[in-house]
Amino acid sequence: MKAKFLSLIAAVTMVSAPLALAPAAHATTTTRDAINLVAPDYPRSAERRGIEGSVQVRYDIAADGSVENIEVVETTHPGIFDRAALRAVESWRYEAAAERTEGHTFTLEFSLS
Repeated sequence: MKAKFLSLIAAVTMVSAPLALAPAAHATTTTRDAINLVAPDYPRSAERRGIEGSVQVRYDIAADGSVENIEVVETTHPGIFDRAALRAVESWRYEAAAERTEGHTFTLEFSLS
């Protein structure tokens, strides 16, 4: 059975990426359009054990669109999905803006199908 990353749910950031990612559930004062959102790899140990879960991350977006100051704020299984979520978010890119925006959150759902 191949692991699939079924859904990502944005809690703050408006998402309009080429991947099959869900749009923001709640937008706050400043939204940034996503250029490239990479889905995380499903951890093999979690896949073998049939573990599903989610990781909520908080991050800032620099004026150039790169993601900075990423931190896990909530996770269903500490240490299982965190690294995969952080690696994916590190590679995300947003449209450039006049200034840095802070306090974006995003919940990444890890589900087997």
